[in-house]
Amino acid sequence: MSVQQLREHITSALERYFPDVPVYVEGEKPQTAYFYPGLISATLDRQREGRYLAVYRFGIRYEQGSLLEAERMADKLSEAMAGMEQEGGSFRVARQAWEAGVEGHGPLFTTDYMVYLQSEKPDPIKMGQMIGGERLK
Repeated sequence: MSVQQLREHITSALERYFPDVPVYVEGEKPQTAYFYPGLISATLDRQREGRYLAVYRFGIRYEQGSLLEAERMADKLSEAMAGMEQEGGSFRVARQAWEAGVEGHGPLFTTDYMVYLQSEKPDPIKMGQMIGGERLK
């Protein structure tokens, strides 16, 4: 699963769970409260046997809404992202956090997604026959 596909899953989950709150991706910003999702970081970790684990941290800002409403949104966002995980299947939610807004920005809800990436399979190791006191090289 690519970062773009994960972003599309997040956007569609937000639109489905919060039909009254617009999702801003690009263009003109809404005049009412809205969600603004974005990739914060990506980490790639090599696992064994040609498998790689990618951890993508996405943030969802709740802009132009009240602080109390944003706190209520934190629980709803957690449920929406968990529902998205069950539907998607190719990623797993590793961690979720909510941070209060800072000067000029609304509260931030972050989610870490773990995605296993497959690379080409390595050649299988051929085992030789051992006779008596021979050693494997």
